[in-house]
Amino acid sequence: MDKGIRRIAGIVMMVAGIALGAWLVFGAPHDWEGNVRLVKMAMGLAATGMITGGARLIFWQPEDEPAGEAGVG
Repeated sequence: MDKGIRRIAGIVMMVAGIALGAWLVFGAPHDWEGNVRLVKMAMGLAATGMITGGARLIFWQPEDEPAGEAGVG
């Protein structure tokens, strides 16, 4: 996958995860009870996973390439 496409996909995934997390905190009904509370918790974990996955896509470094040192240019 091209670096540009991977980074754009990572940004889109992070924005979607942040939007889902913000909706869960500010927009979702706070009176959910029973099994729906478990669904809300699972959605929060999914939002965290989306943000983490987006960061991995943006800052992905292949194992076969050595990481460059900062400031060398």
